Amino acid sequence: MSTEIPSIPVLVWQTLRAPRRTAERILGLRLPPNVLWEALFLGVVITVIAVVGLMLAAPADPTDPATMALQEMYAQPIPVAIGQTLSAVITVFAITWIGRFFGGTGTLEGALALVAWHQIFLLSVALAGILAGLIFPPILSLLLIAMIVLYFYVLTQFICALHGFANPVAVFGMILVSFFALLLAVSVLTGILAAIFLGGTPHV
Repeated sequence: MSTEIPSIPVLVWQTLRAPRRTAERILGLRLPPNVLWEALFLGVVITVIAVVGLMLAAPADPTDPATMALQEMYAQPIPVAIGQTLSAVITVFAITWIGRFFGGTGTLEGALALVAWHQIFLLSVALAGILAGLIFPPILSLLLIAMIVLYFYVLTQFICALHGFANPVAVFGMILVSFFALLLAVSVLTGILAAIFLGGTPHV
């Protein structure tokens, strides 16, 4: 297996075509943990900058309380960054421990490498999708659905590669259960942080 690190566009394309094989290639690189943590946090920073920038650039509807609340929250990027960081770190440990609980053979370093790349991969695809949506607005809703499907499909294949699982359907079910538990935990923590930075009562 090649130990040469491909460019991000090449790796994005390879992930779209064959996510499990790409995951195996990433695992084969055996990058040191400090590089992997730096990649994870860099992905978090870039994601937060992109999301906050897009939210603040989008015109808010003053008659829609949900939109106004989102813009108010994203105007304070610190709790958003903390929430995104917590989500990424918890995902790394959850993928490792839950996978091993079900008989997987993956390592924490492997999970870290794949979660870091999964985050950068999704951001790259999302930015391309937003650009396509700006050019052809009618396809935005379809792109959103495609992104959700792609998120779970690629993550499932990555976990199969990490732990040596052969049944992606069972892995997908495990992801769904873990995802909702993680979402609840991160929502509570982010709500508390938002209340600290924005004032008022946490809304979770």
